[in-house]
Amino acid sequence: MRALLLVSLAAAAWAAWYWSRFPGKWNHAFSARYATDRAPLETCRRNLREVNKEATRAEKSARERASAEEAKYQQDIRELENENAGLLRPGLGSHVKGPIGDLTLYKHAVKKTGETPVVIPLAGLTAKFSSDPTYMIDLTDPSSRTHRTKYPRRREAGDEATPFFTAEQLSDFTLEIMNAAADENNFRASRDARLPYARKELEAAQNNSAARDEALKSLQDVCAWQKNNPHRKEALAKLDKERHRWQQLTGKMPPR
Repeated sequence: MRALLLVSLAAAAWAAWYWSRFPGKWNHAFSARYATDRAPLETCRRNLREVNKEATRAEKSARERASAEEAKYQQDIRELENENAGLLRPGLGSHVKGPIGDLTLYKHAVKKTGETPVVIPLAGLTAKFSSDPTYMIDLTDPSSRTHRTKYPRRREAGDEATPFFTAEQLSDFTLEIMNAAADENNFRASRDARLPYARKELEAAQNNSAARDEALKSLQDVCAWQKNNPHRKEALAKLDKERHRWQQLTGKMPPR
């Protein structure tokens, strides 16, 4: 019963909509007698829909192309901006190892916490591990300033929660710091050689907007043409002619 009611409501809604498309008396919209009068009106509507769909497709294609070129232009600039920023201000860089006590090794620096926290750039840094009288890692920067980190030689009884590092672990960590410093020195050397070119490439990318500008101009041309689309004007004129003919027949002006 419920399904029958829904079908009836849907049929009634469709009939009301169809009648609104062919206004007048009931037989004007539904009688086979007026089928030949309804056909030209529906044909003109269909032709206008096709013209509008084609216009929409053309504008969508031009808009997608313009968006893609804009995105590519911005991406190229963003990548070069990020490269220049990374060369000029590398910061800590990615995490490499740690924390080992108060020391954490990053790609471009060592971060020391504790009582005297400090970030120590790796460029020109030297590292030394000592085991007498206690375990120590000394980090000396190019200005000869040394940062010392001490580690206990043995774990205190009942203090299993405190991290403990053996001499071998600390010696290996010191070696990793030295290798990271060597990598950083190479990075700085290549950076100094790369930076002028990276700046020029960024400037060139910012000026290389021809493809983006051409796609945007194409979009503007497509939109401007659609406003005065002769095919749409022709389809509208034919549809309006049929609408007026229907009005003369029924006394009612149908919608487009």
